[in-house]
Amino acid sequence: MNLRKIFVLLTIMVVGSQFLFANYAFYRKVSNTCKYYRVTVDEKKMALTKKPDGSYSFSLEMESARNNFEMVMLVGFISVGQAMSHQEAFAKKKSGYVPVIPGNTEVTVIIPVSRQNTIISAK
Repeated sequence: MNLRKIFVLLTIMVVGSQFLFANYAFYRKVSNTCKYYRVTVDEKKMALTKKPDGSYSFSLEMESARNNFEMVMLVGFISVGQAMSHQEAFAKKKSGYVPVIPGNTEVTVIIPVSRQNTIISAK
């Protein structure tokens, strides 16, 4: 009985660690791509969630200057695309690895135009 419990716990830890590693790798790739384009992004404002049907959803909140919100939004989508491409390439190299490919991506840009910030969101 104890051996079975240990086996179940190890299985859960292995499956859970794959999602945590994929989550971390996805966030790092998004952050590095944004840094390449000189756009600051906080990993705390990223959310990669797994839906009950097994698909993933990713949301990203970024801040821009007054005049460059279009560029910031494009960089957000570019960085998510790069992270998805990286996940697919990693899955080809490592057998048994399930890539994290979000079906829905939402990028929110906060623009400091007045006292109350303007928020633009795109999916």
